[in-house]
Amino acid sequence: MTPFQRRGRARLVICLVLAITFGLVSGTLAFAVSQKEELEIGRQVHRQLVAQGVIFNDSIVDQYVRRIAKRILKAAGPQSYPFHFYVIRSDGLNAFAVPGGYIYLHTETINSLQNEGQLAAILAHETAHVTSRHFARRQEAGKKASIASLAGILAGALLASGGGGGQNAGALGQALMLGSIGASIQSMLANSRADESEADRKGRDYMVKAGYSPRDMYGAFKVMNDRSYHLSSEMPNYLSTHPGLAARMASTFADQANKPPAPQDPEYAAIRDRVLAYSAQTKRARSVFQKRLETNPNDAAALHGLSLIAARELNFNLANEFMAKALKLDPNNAAYLVDMGDIALRRRNPEAAVDYYVKSRAKYKDLSSTLGLARANELLKKNKEAANLYDEALEMAGDDYPVVQEYAGRFFGQYGQMAKGHYLLSKYFGNVGQLKQAIFHCQTAMKEAAGGRYKISCEQNIRDFEEIMKESKG
Repeated sequence: MTPFQRRGRARLVICLVLAITFGLVSGTLAFAVSQKEELEIGRQVHRQLVAQGVIFNDSIVDQYVRRIAKRILKAAGPQSYPFHFYVIRSDGLNAFAVPGGYIYLHTETINSLQNEGQLAAILAHETAHVTSRHFARRQEAGKKASIASLAGILAGALLASGGGGGQNAGALGQALMLGSIGASIQSMLANSRADESEADRKGRDYMVKAGYSPRDMYGAFKVMNDRSYHLSSEMPNYLSTHPGLAARMASTFADQANKPPAPQDPEYAAIRDRVLAYSAQTKRARSVFQKRLETNPNDAAALHGLSLIAARELNFNLANEFMAKALKLDPNNAAYLVDMGDIALRRRNPEAAVDYYVKSRAKYKDLSSTLGLARANELLKKNKEAANLYDEALEMAGDDYPVVQEYAGRFFGQYGQMAKGHYLLSKYFGNVGQLKQAIFHCQTAMKEAAGGRYKISCEQNIRDFEEIMKESKG
C-alpha cells in the first residue's frame, strides 16, 4: 500500500471516528492499522477538532485533568506512545478515545460528575480502550462496511447531531444512517460491547492502582446511565448511547452498587464551576450560581462563576465587580487572581493585570498567568520581559495551545525577530487547520536572515500540509 493510499484510508477512518464516538454507538470501528498509522490518525483527528474550534482551551482545567490522567497512566504501565487528554466543548454527556493515545472528555461530562474519582473512572475507561488497541482490532468489522456505507454513516451522523439545517436535516441524517448501516452494524456493535467490558475491567484495575475507589467508576457510570441524552425514539436499540451500560454496571461493578457515595470534593467542585461558567448556556449557568448566592451570599465560588459568565458576555465591568467580591472572600486563590488579571487586560489596564499575574505566579506558576503576564508586559512596552515570558509560555504550551503560538509569533515578528515570528505563526495556522497560511509563514520564515534554523522543520511541515491539502481535494 502506498503512503497516499494509507493516508486516504486514514482520512476515512478519521471521519468514521468523529461520527461514531463513544457517545453514539460506543467503542471504535476501523480497519486494522499499525501503531505508526494509529499515531498519524490521532494527530489528524486532533487537527480537525482544533480547526473546528471545539477544544476547551483552559489551562487550569486542563492541568487538573492531566494530573489525574498522569496517575491513571502510571497505573496502566509503560506505553509505546505518549497520551494526550483534552476537553471538548459539548452539551452531550460523552467521552471518547481515538487512535494514537488521544482521549477527549466533554464539558457536560465534567458538569455532571460529582468528584475527582468519577472523573478518574471515565479517563481510566477511555485509556483502557487505547491500551487494548480496540481501534486496531476492528479489522473484520471494517472490512464488512463498504466505503459507501461509511460515507452514509458519517453524513447521517453529522446531520442527525444538529450540524445544521434544523429538524428536517436531523431526520434526513437518521434516515441516512439507518439506510447505510445495514446488516454490518450488528456485528460491529457485538464486538464493541465486548470491548466495553474489557475497558471496564482494565479501567477499574487502573483506577484502583492509581488510588481511587471502584465505587467511583460505578458512580460515574450511573451518572452517565441516568443522565445520558437520547437520540430520536425512532432510532433502533443498536444505536443507543452507551450500549449495554446498565448490564455492565450490574456485572463488573455489582459489588459497588450499595457502597456509600463519595464525600464532597471542593477541588473538583471548583473545576466543575469553571467549566460550567465557560461552557454551559449562560442562562443555565447563571441560574445555578445565583441560587447558590441566595442560600449563601458569601459563596466565593458562585461569585467567581458569575464573573466568568459576565466576561463571556463581554461585560468586563460587571465581571470585575463579581471577581473583586470573590477575591475579598478568598484572596489567596491563584485561579481567581489570574482571572482578575485577564479581566484587567480586557479592561485595558495592563498595570493592574501585572500585579494580579505576579501574585498568581507566586502561588502557582501556570500557563494562564505566564501568558497573561507576557501580554501585559508587551502592552507596557517591556519587550525584554515579554520575550522571556513568551518563551516560557511556549515551552509550557507545546502544541496544545495554538493561541500561545499566535500571540508569541505576532510579538516576535513585530519586534524584529521575523524568522521566529513567521515560524511560530506557521505552527499556529498548522495547528488550527489553516494550511495555506501555515505554508505561507513557513516559506516566509525560511527567507528571513535567521531562517536557516527553521529550514528542516518547515520543509517537512510544508510537505505534510501540501499532502493533506491534496487529499482533501481528492
